Amino acid sequence: MFSPKMNHPQRQAPPKKPASPEAKKQFVVIIVMSLVLLLLYYGLIAVFHSELITRAVMTAYMLCFATLLISYIVYNRGFVNKDVTEDMLPKDWSPQQKREFVEGNKRRAEKSRWMLVLIVPFVVVFMAEALYLFVWDGWLSRLLLS
Repeated sequence: MFSPKMNHPQRQAPPKKPASPEAKKQFVVIIVMSLVLLLLYYGLIAVFHSELITRAVMTAYMLCFATLLISYIVYNRGFVNKDVTEDMLPKDWSPQQKREFVEGNKRRAEKSRWMLVLIVPFVVVFMAEALYLFVWDGWLSRLLLS
């Protein structure tokens, strides 16, 4: 099936625009937040060495992540209208209604960007834990320590 977004030999990729200072700032904040959450997660588990604390910390992280993710998706209306243009909207809507609808989607996406700065670090923590459990603790430690 043909997709206009597929790479074709005749099509040139549009030149990438340089990252804005805001995007660079968000990237740094995401890295710092990821490190803080990782240190807090593994620090609490290492200090207390208790299954109860481990479960409590993991449960708290999962609840925070789930709350943020669900809020982000609900606020952005499930991204159903993400790439909708005015031409795609019903003919019986006025041009002003169409414009407000499209601008509302863009405004909502911009207003909710701060949630991504919190969601991505939680994903990093869960990925690190999965790597530890399934790669290091799963087979790599047995391979290296045998």
